This record gives sequence, C-alpha cells and structure tokens, in this order.
Amino acid sequence: MRIFHEEKKMQRRFFYVLMVFVLSLSLATPALAQGSSQPLAQEEVKSYIVVLEEAPIISYEGDIAGLEATEVQEGEKIEVADPAVQEYDAFLEEQHEESLEDAGAAVDAKIHDYTVALNGYSAILTADQVETIKLQKNVKFVMEDHRRYAHTDSSPEFLGLTDRGGAYDSGITGEGVVVGVIDTGIWPEHPSFADDGTYAAPPTGPLACEFGNTAHNPNDAPFTCNNKLIGAYQMLDTYRALIGADPDEFDSARDDDGHGTHTASTAAGNAGVEASMYGLPVATISGIAPRAHVVAYKALGNLGGFTSDLAAAIDQAVADGVDVINYSIGGGAGLPSADEIAFLFAADAGVFVATSAGNSGSGAATVGNPGTMPWLTTVGASTQKRFFEGLITLGNGRRYQGASLTPELGWKPLVDAAAVGNELCDPAVPFTGDVTGKIVLCLRGVVGRAEKSLAVFEAGGVGMILYNTDNVDNLFTDTHWVPSVHIDFTPGTKIKAYIASSRFPKAKIETREDHRGCDRFQYHNYERYGQGQNWFNRTCGPRISKWRDAPTMTIFSSRGPNPVAPDIIKPDITAPGLQILAGNSPFPDPGAVPGELFQGIAGTSMSSPHVAGIFALLKQAHPEWSAAMAKSAMMTTAYQDVLDNDRETRADPFDMGSGHVDPGGRWTKGSITQPGLVYDAGLFEYAAFT
Repeated sequence: MRIFHEEKKMQRRFFYVLMVFVLSLSLATPALAQGSSQPLAQEEVKSYIVVLEEAPIISYEGDIAGLEATEVQEGEKIEVADPAVQEYDAFLEEQHEESLEDAGAAVDAKIHDYTVALNGYSAILTADQVETIKLQKNVKFVMEDHRRYAHTDSSPEFLGLTDRGGAYDSGITGEGVVVGVIDTGIWPEHPSFADDGTYAAPPTGPLACEFGNTAHNPNDAPFTCNNKLIGAYQMLDTYRALIGADPDEFDSARDDDGHGTHTASTAAGNAGVEASMYGLPVATISGIAPRAHVVAYKALGNLGGFTSDLAAAIDQAVADGVDVINYSIGGGAGLPSADEIAFLFAADAGVFVATSAGNSGSGAATVGNPGTMPWLTTVGASTQKRFFEGLITLGNGRRYQGASLTPELGWKPLVDAAAVGNELCDPAVPFTGDVTGKIVLCLRGVVGRAEKSLAVFEAGGVGMILYNTDNVDNLFTDTHWVPSVHIDFTPGTKIKAYIASSRFPKAKIETREDHRGCDRFQYHNYERYGQGQNWFNRTCGPRISKWRDAPTMTIFSSRGPNPVAPDIIKPDITAPGLQILAGNSPFPDPGAVPGELFQGIAGTSMSSPHVAGIFALLKQAHPEWSAAMAKSAMMTTAYQDVLDNDRETRADPFDMGSGHVDPGGRWTKGSITQPGLVYDAGLFEYAAFT
C-alpha cells in the first residue's frame, strides 16, 4: 500500500488544480466557438454542468479555514456520516446556490449537486445565464449536457473460473465486494438478485431502495432491498425535466428495458440460477462474481440519458462506497464530459470502472467516450465457445445452421419477404402478399432484428429466417416474436434460390435437443403470441454446439486507434460479448417481447460486466490492490490468441487491446492473481493525459 506523505499531498493538490485548469481550457473554447457560430435565443434553455474550483469531498485536504479535511486515503472509503464530510458537503452546495443566484437563475433551476467525486452542479439555464456563470471567480468551466446511450449467461466456464484450483474452487466469488451498475435500472425480483439468507450484511450500511411508484405505473410493485441487492436509485432528474416519462416506463429504479438487469446479473448475479425462455429451459447461469453485493443506479431512460444524470449516479456510487462500477454506456468521441471527469476522481478514490468500447466497429478509431479515457478500463467484445444453434431444414432436404434461442416450429410454407414487397420485414412497410401461417425469409438491415420478427408476427406469419448481408457478420440470439433462426448470407441466398425454384417451398425450425427427460417440461402458452398453436415438437434443452475459432472479435466491437488520444491504446482488453445469457425485464420497451426474465443478447455492453465481475473477484483476493493495479494484472496476463471478425486474421491491439481477459486456471504464479508485477497509476499519472 502506498503512504501519502505531506509532499505527495501537496503534489496531489497541485495536480488537481492543474487538471481542472487544463480541462477548463479544453472545454471552454469549443463552448465559445459554438456560441459564436450558433447563437442561442434569449429564452432558449438547455441543461448545463457547472464545475467549481474547490476540490470535491474525496479530494479536499482541509485548506479552507473552519472546514476539516475529507480526503479519502488509499484503501479507505468515504464516511458520509462524518460531521466533517457533512459540513463540507453543505459548504459546496451553498456555493452552488450562490452561483445560480448571482446569475439571476432560480434555485429550482438546479437539477443535481455534485459534491463527492466532482464539485459542481447541473441546471436548466439560458444562454445569458451561462455567460454570466462563466465569469464567476470560482467557476472553472461550464459544459453543455451530452447525451449517452446504452451500448446495447455469464461465461464463468469459458473464462476458466470453474477450473480445479481456480477462483471458485479457491473460495473467490466476490464475497463482501460491492458492485455498482449504472444503467437502465434493475428488476429486483429477478432470481439473480434473490437473497437466500446466506449473504452477510453489506459494508455500506442502509442505502436507498426506490421501487413502488404504482401511481405512475401499476406494475411497479414495492420491493424491499436485501443483502444481495442492497440498494437501487433512480437518477433521471434531467431526463424527466427535458423528456418526461412515458406511461409504460417505471418512474423508479425498476428496469423497463432489460439492459440494466442483464449487465447487473452478468457481473454479479447469483450462482445456480435456472434460466428459461418461452417457458423452456435454457441453461443454469451465474454472474462472474456471484457472491458480490449489487447496487443499481438507473440513469438511462428509454431514449438514453444525460451526462448530468450520469455524473450524479457516479457521485452517489462513490458516496455509497461501491468497489467497482459497470458502465455499459457511451457516446461519440470528443472532449471529456462530466461523467469522464467524475470517473477520474472516482478512480483516484479507488473505484474500478469497466466501460464498454462501443458497438460501432469494425472500422478504425470507432471507440467512443468515455472509453477513450485512460482511467477507465475499456472492454471490447469477442465470442465464446458455446453457440446456441438453430437448424433449418428445407423441403428439398437441405439443412442450414444458424443461431436461435426461440422455440421450434414444424413444417410450414416458406415465403421470401422480397417477393411480397417487404424484403427487410420493416414493421412500417406492409407486406403486399399473404404471409399468414408461413415462415418468412427476411434480409437483415435498416430496422432492428427483433422488429423484423414483430413485423412477421403482426402480419400473421409464424416463423422467421433472418439472413445477413455478408458472411463476416455475427449471428445473434435475440428474443423474437416468432420462432426464428439467424443465418449467414450464403445460406440465406441458397434458401432464397430454393423458394424461387420450388412450387411449394416449406421449412421447419429445430432449436431443441432430442434427449431423454424432455417430457417433464410443458409447453408454455403466452397469450401475447395469440397464435393458438404449439410451435414445437420437443420441449427439452436448446441445441448447443461449439463456436469455431473462439475467441474471435465481434464485428460490432468498436476499434482503436483512440480518436481522442492516439498514444493511448483502446480498447484495453476484450471479453465475451455475443450470445450472453443473463437477466431481462419482463416489462421491456414497447415493441419488445414481454414476459421474459432472461435473454441472450450481444454487445460490448455485455462484455464490460464480465470485467467488472472479474475485478470484484480480484478485490476479494487482493483488497490491498488499487483499481489501476487490478487493471494492470488483467492486461498483463491476458492472452493474444484471438482472431479478428473475418475468422482468419490475427486480432491486433486496436481490436482487442492487451488481449482476452484470462482469470481462469489455477490461481498460482503467473495467473491473474499472481502476475509477478503490477503497475499503479493515480491522479498524477492521469494528469499527464490532459
């Protein structure tokens, strides 16, 4: 453990002031340029974030008369009940209000106070008020709020965590570690977050548990947090002020998308959870750190979120004492925003942050913010060995393999969507021919994959074959409205040719293994489908095959070079991010299939929580390690035997960073827990980045 000497404390203060100063220069200039080229109307209001000069709670060293130091020493967490912390918090909030009042803005224009990981506030302001605030003596910079979006089965076995002598065998399961997930919320009743009575009381003490706003949505049942799910917040104040809340949304911490529940259960969901879809068994799943505590911060709505809300969630997470944050969220590359700056000081306080690289690959320099910053661990997405298989059999006897987690479907007539006026199966475009009772061949592109199956369903179709536009793209196991298989381009063209040449084309879809014991599972007839038929002949486990050449980088995983700082390689590392089976919300966005507690989806959003969970394991094994040390251990022990998405070329550092994370095997010398050497970094080192 490092010891803070007085000289180092003085350097730390100096670098804090220097960094804020440099950031103020980099952020202020574009704001002025934008104002000169696109002047705002006098009364037009927007959301802004104002950062003030004084240090936040975690960095304040007591240099103001009458206010004691609140700086968090290495290895410690903030004590929010400490009188010194409360007094300094009140002092900062008073400064925020004075800043608003001096600008002629109403106090209720303020949306958030930031005092823990960042000193500042967000508010809805006019352009004139912003210009006045910029001139205030203690204001370092003002930035316009930015939009962020979610980067839409855990894989312990593939990662080697279940190996003999490995993490789980050694009792390393994340016990006592607190995982914070900033996302779309959480479904608290999910079995991945159930407390079986064996969890110890969390080290954080009581936290907020914000569920049960039945006045807005009657499906938002009250819930009392437990020793597994120890807290849940809704932090959407700016979002609600500028966008509002749809009746279908939950005005609470409850997840109405499924993204947040999926990432949280991937990182730290309970072990031994029996996952099913469409009433059929799929697999027994586990989070990477199954014994870790979970805190959920809902800072994304159905239309994304604002950095002001996200910074408030970061601020709260640091105050709550989380050890690691998963942040499967991002936007375009550019200058630092409020969330990146808050994460900088969170990292200096010892909080590890895993973030998704983005889903804009496979072109160069597609990594987006905040993943461009060196104080976050940016995670790319690659394949794992297990492949959920769907098998298509045509009337001519030809068979084609694809991906599926839907039920089966017996022989049905087969139609090409292009022949009935809607090649893309776009819900906004009517089919010009009858597809009732048929399997529809749809070309991928333009609209979402699950939306295509919705179009088929709404037109009376009973199945879908979705084919790619090329042979290098990935195959996805989305939650579809009808039995569906996703296939490559070449088999898609062959099926298309078969339909054109056959007088009565037909096909069947097989997605389940035929083995003893299947009869114990009963067909689950969801009313939402309304088809009045059994889709499948067998009701046993899914067809599973081995993915060839795993791990392979996914085509969607964003790549380097780093567009913000080319001398810093991003992503940092890669982890599984395709066909990841984990939790879901049974009340997802309108247009998504309701009623499912599990889903097998893909994205760097899915790979990031793998790394967050691995940090939780390392935190239990090495509580003395800083976040940077743990990141170093992951990167220096990663393996480079990874292919690019063409399945032939070797992946390079701009694809996979240091390589594929490798927490598996015996935890002995040379493993992720005993790498031989770890590198530390802190505010001083990160200051050089600016």
